Amino acid sequence: MKYKFTEAEAFKFGWNGLDGLAYSSKDDFDFASTAVFNVTKSHGKCKSTLCNRVYYVIEGQGKFIIAGKDIEVSASDVVIVPKNTEYDYVGKMKLFLVHTPAYDASCEVG
Repeated sequence: MKYKFTEAEAFKFGWNGLDGLAYSSKDDFDFASTAVFNVTKSHGKCKSTLCNRVYYVIEGQGKFIIAGKDIEVSASDVVIVPKNTEYDYVGKMKLFLVHTPAYDASCEVG
C-alpha cells in the first residue's frame, strides 16, 4: 500500500474554470482519494451517489451552494458535502478535497 503522494506523481485534471492535481485514486486506496485545485468559475451542479466530500479552502474565497443553500467560504474553512446531495461552488479559491470512499466517475451525477 502506498502512504505518501507527491505533486510530481499527481494526475492533472480540469475544465473551464477548474485546474487541479489528483494526488490519489481508488487504485491507490479505495477508502479515500485526494486532490488540490484552483477554482476561477463555477464548478457546475453535481452530486455523487457514492462519495462524501470534504473541502478545505487553502486560499481565496467563494461560495458553495449545497442543497439550495448559499454558504460563503474563505481561507481555512472546511465544507462537508454528504453523498447524494446536489451542490456547486464558485469563486476564486484553492481547495483541497478528500473523497470518502475514493472517487469513482461512474457514481457522478450532473
